[in-house]
Amino acid sequence: MAEYFASHPYVVAILVALALLTAFVCVKAAQASAKRHAENEKIINKLKEDNRLRNKFAVLTRQLIDSSEPTELFKGVALNLDRQISDAEDMEQAFAALNQEQREIYALCYVAEDGRERLSDFFAANGSPLTDTALEAVKKLLPAAAEPFGKEFLAFDGNDETTSFVQSDIEQWDLDFAAVIAASPIEQAGGAYIAANADKFI
Repeated sequence: MAEYFASHPYVVAILVALALLTAFVCVKAAQASAKRHAENEKIINKLKEDNRLRNKFAVLTRQLIDSSEPTELFKGVALNLDRQISDAEDMEQAFAALNQEQREIYALCYVAEDGRERLSDFFAANGSPLTDTALEAVKKLLPAAAEPFGKEFLAFDGNDETTSFVQSDIEQWDLDFAAVIAASPIEQAGGAYIAANADKFI
């Protein structure tokens, strides 16, 4: 055998290459598996946390609102509003049946979720009346973010034929909005708003 390999060095080279390729593929497969596991675990943990918050804030009282951390309060209330609307036969009618403050928190929840990476993702995924309500909510709760939000609102408004924009504008507004909510998180502002208007949510 040794004599064979000695007289056929190219075979050795091929075997070494195959061994290296196999090792490379195995490493990549292990990395992909670990990544999928981490992503699945992250999703499961989020679902568990959402369920905990939904249950905690299913029945709101003044005491619960006053004693709750703003971010948790916002998420818990928004999750219950979302379930209420999602379970309705007519979601638009269910949304319209909410009071103004509830609609604003519901809309902000989607801004926080869909626009987490880029505000433009929120507008690409949603339309009126959600985007209209979100604009009102941002003006009221996050005034520093109102300008970039309002510009993107017009840019994505299919009924507005007077506004022109280029992709670089959208990208800049995304950055401007992200900078504001990094300093003033939507969840914090939303929780404070619920606490200040507790009677509208009880």
